[in-house]
Amino acid sequence: MMFKRFILVAIASVLAINTYSQVAFVLDSLPLNTPPTDTFFMASSLNSWNPHDIEYAFNIDKSGRRYLTLEPTRDTFEFKICRGSWRSVEINADGTDIGNRYFAKGTSDTVYLNIKTWRDFVPKKQMASTASKSVRFLPTIFEIPQLNRKRTIRLYLPPNYSTGGLFPVIYMHDGQNIFDNATSFAGEWKVDEILDSLHTYNGFSAIVVGIYNDDKERVKEYLPWKNDSLGLDSEGDKYVKFIVNTLKPFIDRHYRTRSDRENTAIIGSSMGGLISLYAALEYPDVFGKAAIFSPSIWIAPKLNIYLQKYKRKKIQHLYFLAGEKEGEQMITDLNKTLELLKKSGFDDEYYMKTKIAPDGRHAEWFWSQEFGEAIKYLFKF
Repeated sequence: MMFKRFILVAIASVLAINTYSQVAFVLDSLPLNTPPTDTFFMASSLNSWNPHDIEYAFNIDKSGRRYLTLEPTRDTFEFKICRGSWRSVEINADGTDIGNRYFAKGTSDTVYLNIKTWRDFVPKKQMASTASKSVRFLPTIFEIPQLNRKRTIRLYLPPNYSTGGLFPVIYMHDGQNIFDNATSFAGEWKVDEILDSLHTYNGFSAIVVGIYNDDKERVKEYLPWKNDSLGLDSEGDKYVKFIVNTLKPFIDRHYRTRSDRENTAIIGSSMGGLISLYAALEYPDVFGKAAIFSPSIWIAPKLNIYLQKYKRKKIQHLYFLAGEKEGEQMITDLNKTLELLKKSGFDDEYYMKTKIAPDGRHAEWFWSQEFGEAIKYLFKF
């Protein structure tokens, strides 16, 4: 009770300045053996799911309870709690991922959170791989010379790969999440199962190259331009150059690919959607197709300036996806981007298609649900 009174007093003092705008998130219970010196963070659709954003770090009150006071910039948003990394994100007690938490503005001024356990508390042997036999790792950690870093790359080879022939290639970001629940930080897309099904029932086959993210560098790597107002540096151009100049040539040399632009796609969600759009527009000779799911347009205000000057150079196919339950800003930002793209030459559904799903949220289950439809549009079958 003392802590609740403390929170209410704290909120009241803030509300005196900014009426009915602040919300307190309180860690009401934590798993046993949670390191007492760890810092807790909220990763959310408000901060591009950054797991170590200092602006979203929890404070400690006099009683030792951890709390985060926010002034939400959107009517609704989704979030999870972590300890500075997706490797230490909250999960269910049985080791399975939890769905994104959801907040709607006006429902409460204090939100109490109970953490069941952390991902790094669950032995890996308890997390069975859900990747199909068609998924494999590249034998060594891949060098990114443009960024002086290394990265894990995971491949999906279609069921008929061993029979010969050449195959289109799909490059995807956040590779931890696309094939395997055991490696994901927010659930998996089931890309391997979906493509296996498309092969069986539609005769479509493709190679998928899943590029793992580095959670500490993810925002920078997926951001095409600096965001001066947020103090964010950009490494997006170097990251895309890695895909174009280093990774793609390696894949084309070592696997039986159709390496032309008409058979090369790039796909991502959230920040990965933003960098996929940039890659497709900046390198139309490389990427003939792109699927852009729930793009974090808000974090890249310079995108509008870029698009105002942009003119479509090649025949490309862009597929956009967003959900109405991702919040008003997502839909508003996306509609502005779509209007600029139409003016730049993507003025027909043959070039660009958009789906706004009434039930869509900023979550892997949503992107998984829509992945097959995007593939059918991009590859025209």
